[in-house]
Amino acid sequence: MAIVIVVAVLAVVIISRSKYRNRSNAGAFFFENDCLVLNSGIPYAIPFAQIDRVELQYNSWELEHRLSYGLFVKVFKTDGKTRRVFYKGYGTAKLARPADMERALKENGIRCVMVDSQD
Repeated sequence: MAIVIVVAVLAVVIISRSKYRNRSNAGAFFFENDCLVLNSGIPYAIPFAQIDRVELQYNSWELEHRLSYGLFVKVFKTDGKTRRVFYKGYGTAKLARPADMERALKENGIRCVMVDSQD
């Protein structure tokens, strides 16, 4: 029975990810069909019109001194709801660093807030 559940979940993930052509090497998110798509296990698309702002929370020390870094992407929607995902970043993605992500969001007319969680 457990194997059926695992296969079903895997099928849902594969089918949902195959809908998006820009997902490969995209990083924490990508843009497709006037939507910001959070690149999590099951991609989550949010239309630009429903986004109030995006908050990128990272640690600048980790970004400068490690090969990989942790990043939280928090999307604040106009209806008051939020969506938060964690991303383990590497320098090989299209939007590899938080500054690249900020620039891409602003180019698409989305307000972005950078939060350095370094203590």
